[in-house]
Amino acid sequence: LFSAYFVAIAFTALHHSVSMSILAGGLAAAQYTILVLAALGIAGQPLALILSHEYFVNVAMLLIVASISGLISRGNSKSVEAIVSSKVQYHELVHRLPQMLFSLGADGRFLWCNSAAYNVLGIPAKAMVGRSLHEFFFDESDLVLDRNRTVIRGTFRIHDFNGQTKWVECIVRRADKGDPSTKWEGTITDVTDRELAISQREEMVQRLFQYQKMESLGTLASGMAHDFNNILQTMMDLTARVEKQTAEDETKRGMELMSETLTDARFLVSELFALGRKKPLNYTNMNLVAFLRKIVPRFAKQLGEQYKIELHTKDEVLWVLGDTEYLKRVFQNLFGNARDAMPDGGTISVTCWAERRRGEVGNIIITVADTGTGIPNELAEKVFDPFFTTKKPGKGTGLGLALVRRIISLHNGRVEIVKPNNIGTTFRIEIPEGEQCGLDSDTTAILKVRIPTSVLILDDEPKIRDILRIFLSDLGYAVHEAASGAEGRRVLQEYRDECDVVVMDWRLGDEDAVEVLESLRSIRSDLIVIIVSGYEPDDRRVEELSIFRWFTKPYDKARLDLEIQRALHRMRDAAGRGG
Repeated sequence: LFSAYFVAIAFTALHHSVSMSILAGGLAAAQYTILVLAALGIAGQPLALILSHEYFVNVAMLLIVASISGLISRGNSKSVEAIVSSKVQYHELVHRLPQMLFSLGADGRFLWCNSAAYNVLGIPAKAMVGRSLHEFFFDESDLVLDRNRTVIRGTFRIHDFNGQTKWVECIVRRADKGDPSTKWEGTITDVTDRELAISQREEMVQRLFQYQKMESLGTLASGMAHDFNNILQTMMDLTARVEKQTAEDETKRGMELMSETLTDARFLVSELFALGRKKPLNYTNMNLVAFLRKIVPRFAKQLGEQYKIELHTKDEVLWVLGDTEYLKRVFQNLFGNARDAMPDGGTISVTCWAERRRGEVGNIIITVADTGTGIPNELAEKVFDPFFTTKKPGKGTGLGLALVRRIISLHNGRVEIVKPNNIGTTFRIEIPEGEQCGLDSDTTAILKVRIPTSVLILDDEPKIRDILRIFLSDLGYAVHEAASGAEGRRVLQEYRDECDVVVMDWRLGDEDAVEVLESLRSIRSDLIVIIVSGYEPDDRRVEELSIFRWFTKPYDKARLDLEIQRALHRMRDAAGRGG
C-alpha cells in the first residue's frame, strides 16, 4: 500500500504543481492512517499502537516525498516553459526581421529562409525552397559561390519574382558547422531606396554645378548686354537703311554680309544670356506644325543642296505655349550640328506628333534625326554641357546643345539623345501641349488701318535716338526726342494732347527709370509705355507699372511698329466703349 501511494504522489507531480503534490501526499497519509487503524482493529491490537515510531516515519516520508516531487516538477516546468518561450521568441524575431535570412545547399539552392523573402524577392518563404539564388540576379557572374572564400558580399541589381528591378546588399558566409546539408548562410537587404537616394544626390550635385555655370554665364552676359546690344542695334539699323536706299548690287551684297555677321554676334550674346536666364520667355500660343512648316524650308535653303530636311507631320494643329524666337534657335542649333556631322551631305528627318492618354492634353514630341557620324554612348549626356564640343578648334563654341537644353527646359520640357550610336543621332524633344486657342488680333487688319500719333523717344544714346527717329518718321509718326527724364517731362508737357506713346530706355544714366515713368504718367495717365533695353524684362515691374511691351535689344523695328499700332487700336476701342 505504501508503494502504491508513493506512485500516486509521483504521478500527481507530473501536473507540475506543488500544491497538488502536497495534497496527494496528505490524502495518502490519511488513507495510510485509516488502513493502519483498520489493520489494528482486525488484529485485535490496541489502537494506541498507531502512535508508534514506525507510523510517524512512514507518514513523514509520504509528505516529504510529495513535497520534493512537487518542487522538482515545478523547476522542470519552468525550464520547459523557458525553452519553449525562447524558441517562440526566436522564431518570431527571425521572421520579423526586414533582412532576408537564408541557407543554401552546395548547389546554391535555398534550403530555408525567413518571411522577409516575400518583401525582398516577392515570393513566400515556403515557395523559396529549391529555387536557385542566381535566378534573381541579372547576371549569374555577379555572385559566385566560391568555397575558397569565407565571406562573399556586395551590392547587386536584381529582379524580383514580379519582374521589378531592385538593388540589394548580399552577404553570404560559408557554413562549416551545424546541418551538414547547409553549405552557405547569408542575408539579403533591400537597399533600393538608398541607392536611389545616392543617385539622386549625385544628380542634384551635377545639376547644381550646371546651374552655377549657367548663372556665371548669365551674369557675364547681362553685364555686357546693355552696352554691346546698343552697339549692335545701331549697326543693324544703319545697315538695313543703307541696304534699303542703295541701288548698287555690290553695296547691297556687302550690307547683307554685314547684316549676317551682326546677326551672328547678336546670337552669340543672346545664347550666353539665355544659358543663364532665370525668367520665363515671351510665351505665346503657337501652332507647332505651322511653325515647323515655316522654318524648315528656310533652314534647308541655308544648309545647301547637299543636305535635305524631311518634315513628317500630320495635317493637324498642335498647340504649345512657346517663344518662337527661342524655338527657332533650338532648331537652328540642331540642324547646324546635323550638318557638321554629315560633311559629305545627308538627310535630316524632323517628325512631330502628340502623345496623349484617353484624349487628354499630353506632350508634343519632336525628333530630329540625321545620318551622320553619331555620338558615342559615353558622350550622350556630356554634349549638353556648356563649352563642351567634339569639333575642331574654331569650329564651334560648345554652347549650341547647352542652349537647346536650356530653352527646352524654359518651356517645361526636356531633350535627350535616344539610342546614341555611330550611325546617326536622334534628338527627342518633349514639350507640354498647350490649350487650343484662336488666333491673336488680326495683324494685317491692324496695319491696314493705321492710327497716326506722336511718339516720344526717351534715350540717353544719341545714335539710338537718331536711328529710331528716322525709322518712325518713315512710317508716318510725329517724333519727339529727349535725352533725360527732365527733358522728357518738358516735351510731354508741351505735346501732351497729341503724344500717345513713349518709347524709352530702361537705363537713363543715373536716373531711376521708375521715377521717370511715374513723372510722365503724372502728366498723362493713359500714356502708352514701350520699353527698349539691353536688359531682360522685369516681369513684376512690367505688370505693376502697366508697361505695354518690353523689347530687348537688338529687336525688330517692324515688331515695334506693330505693337505701337496694336496699343493705339486698343486705346481707341476702349475710348469707344467708354463713350
